[in-house]
Amino acid sequence: MHKINSSSTEILLFLKSDCSKSKKVFAYAKSISNQVNVIDLLKTKSTGTLWENILSKLNMSPKELLDKSSPYYQANIRGRDFEERDWTNLLLNNPSLIRGPIVIKGNKARLIDNPTDIYRM
Repeated sequence: MHKINSSSTEILLFLKSDCSKSKKVFAYAKSISNQVNVIDLLKTKSTGTLWENILSKLNMSPKELLDKSSPYYQANIRGRDFEERDWTNLLLNNPSLIRGPIVIKGNKARLIDNPTDIYRM
């Protein structure tokens, strides 16, 4: 699972199975494509290479993906500065801190803050 390749009809959805926003995004994704592949970030071990690929497609830094309102973030991360690699490791080891589902369709990727944002793909 290193290179992320998605056809223009397939939706690749990175989500947290315990998140209500993720469940809504999944339902919307199923309404626009018969090909929805889900990767549950809480159950699937990912790699640094995978995250580098996702971040590149999103054109975002790892820090931008984090839910800064999370109690864990507030207690352990807020106010600290890390190297890019360390932020990526933080994502790898704490997927529950990712602030929303990530959708990849073709060569487009989007971090979903509002479930209906998936229709902008």
